[in-house]
Amino acid sequence: MAFRKYDPSPEAQALIDWDHQHMVHWVFPIGWNAGMLMDHADGISWYDSEGFQIYDCSSQLMCVNLGYKKEYMAEVADAAAAQMKKLPYATNFWGLANEATIVAGQELEKVVPDGLPCYWFNPGGGEAVEQAISVCRWYWKIMGTQKFKIISLENSYHGMYYGAASATKVGRGEFNNGMAPLVPGFFAAPDYYCYRCPVRKTYPECDLECLHQLQRIIEMEDPETVAGVIVEVEHGTAGAIPSPPEYLPRLRELCTEHDISLIIDEVMTGFGRTSINGNAFACQISGVTPDFLTMAKGITSAYMPLGAVATTREIVDGLEGHFTSGPTYSGHPVACAAAAKTMEIYRRDGIFEHAAKVGAYAKQQLQERLVDNSPIVRSVDGYGLLLGLEVVKDKETNEDYPPESKKMMRVQDRAFDKGLYIRVLDKSFAPGNRFCFAPPLITTEAEVDAMIDILDATFKEELASEYAEGERA
Repeated sequence: MAFRKYDPSPEAQALIDWDHQHMVHWVFPIGWNAGMLMDHADGISWYDSEGFQIYDCSSQLMCVNLGYKKEYMAEVADAAAAQMKKLPYATNFWGLANEATIVAGQELEKVVPDGLPCYWFNPGGGEAVEQAISVCRWYWKIMGTQKFKIISLENSYHGMYYGAASATKVGRGEFNNGMAPLVPGFFAAPDYYCYRCPVRKTYPECDLECLHQLQRIIEMEDPETVAGVIVEVEHGTAGAIPSPPEYLPRLRELCTEHDISLIIDEVMTGFGRTSINGNAFACQISGVTPDFLTMAKGITSAYMPLGAVATTREIVDGLEGHFTSGPTYSGHPVACAAAAKTMEIYRRDGIFEHAAKVGAYAKQQLQERLVDNSPIVRSVDGYGLLLGLEVVKDKETNEDYPPESKKMMRVQDRAFDKGLYIRVLDKSFAPGNRFCFAPPLITTEAEVDAMIDILDATFKEELASEYAEGERA
């Protein structure tokens, strides 16, 4: 680490060295590792091999929604262990059913938006998106149409399988250049990043020009050939960038008008992550029901891999009698048992309501303590506990730190070595310089204060260093 001495034991160092030689890490230069060993977790923190506490302000990959509360981990572990002892694996091929998968579906029915009564489970979020896109195309083919094209948004992230990667537009090609050529029939429309508007308009006077541009793409490509539009309600990987409140309802109207399936990707935003009033999913904020809803991450609090897709009765009725296939681990009973217990905990303990309360508090505190008092933190936005901080070099001119300054990485390193893990995006990869504030949904207001204390001290320390070096003189 950049600012704190990490001195692992010989046993830990041996593991780190073996990892360096043999293991591949994603979203990191191949052949490298971070030089540290994660050991255990408790509450909303994880600890390195030497016992140093690190607040998990990113829920790792915005997925550990229940954090590391011992009681919750034990409940989910017991449910998974009981299922493993009863029926450790059961295929859902050939119409075979099992209790664990059915119960998980029944729990899912209690939290998804109204109008989505049909489900299937798969191994994770990428598979959920991949299958939603595939089934969308398959459905329209069965309906006798020529619809096959998929439109996604700039700065979106949907996964790393070929269809999902073809819909992914964030990362300046980092995610999918190596996979090219990608799947034909995928198109990108301007997104809703109002601060850095891709069509150079100003919200709200623009009347959502980005959505008008999407409509023009549909018209240019011919609505009779467009099968689906896939969107995030809030960009996650691009830096917690929320869509304007009226965006989703108007997109729903547009898709309905042109007989196009609306696929809403809530792999990251689901299961209370974007709760502002106790809602489980971001699309519920505006009351929009999609044709396909993709989920993962929070469905098991990431304690086990699992994804899901919810869809309408109309689509399932249209597919009736037809035959297709899926992954071996579709509806894995042990993962489904973990999911059912996780969803039970969410409802039983009012986790979504708690997340809404703490999310509102965190947003207020970030505004008052950082945005209003820092010369470089320009804004905080986002829904629930998926908040994004926009960082600029100069708030008067909105000049940005260039990627070569490594400013964002330096702030991330300083925060980490003070005991705060926070996800960072800079302009070498994302559309802007942003930090994501997304701790577990069990976080308390006192813990929010503690994390902001570290972040505030980090910004001040980094700025002092910058002034000392004469960069802002």
